[in-house]
Amino acid sequence: MASDGAELMIDVDALTAEGDKLVRRYLTAGTDAVGGATKRLERRLEAATRAAVPGNLWKAWASDSYPTKGPARNPSGVVYVNGRDRTQGAIAFWTKPGAIRGRSEQYLAVPLPAAGPRGPARWLTPGEWERAHGIRLRFVYRKGRPSLLVADEAVLKGRSRLGDRASAGQRAAGRTATVPIFVLLPQVQFRNEVAIEPIIRDAEADLVSDFLARTSS
Repeated sequence: MASDGAELMIDVDALTAEGDKLVRRYLTAGTDAVGGATKRLERRLEAATRAAVPGNLWKAWASDSYPTKGPARNPSGVVYVNGRDRTQGAIAFWTKPGAIRGRSEQYLAVPLPAAGPRGPARWLTPGEWERAHGIRLRFVYRKGRPSLLVADEAVLKGRSRLGDRASAGQRAAGRTATVPIFVLLPQVQFRNEVAIEPIIRDAEADLVSDFLARTSS
């Protein structure tokens, strides 16, 4: 009872229930904000990769959030590369600074335009090219310049000028050439054309603003 004789009654159960509702509201807002920000980060990384990288490598990005809905004290989200070593390496090639070096100090065989299409997440190898075209590649040393792997008695076909094995008629008519297929390099610098850090920083700011918007309404 107050000193002036007024009596203050507090419904503890109702107050507790309102407090629980407020806590659940904030926890649910956090879960939804984390899930939304995680998915948007995945889509931004996909868009940036698709704009810079030929092929379908952008599809390698994936994401998960825990839990997917409802209140949680520690919701979390993760964006990752969904694939094995070749896909992981391809993402690293386009998103990180560095260099690729051959194993045991061997040279890297980098396909030239005449080699034709390469895999979406890796280079075409000399062995694969030889098996596909039935031609044995020959090593050509060039002093002061990168060495080559070339195809002898070959032709360039189509608008794309792809190297291929000459037919018997073309060989008989002398309409063949020595076509460079691969250039041999000690290392290849990563392309590093997709800047991930700014995209992540934008996602972090987006998460904060999303949470505040959900809890202020």
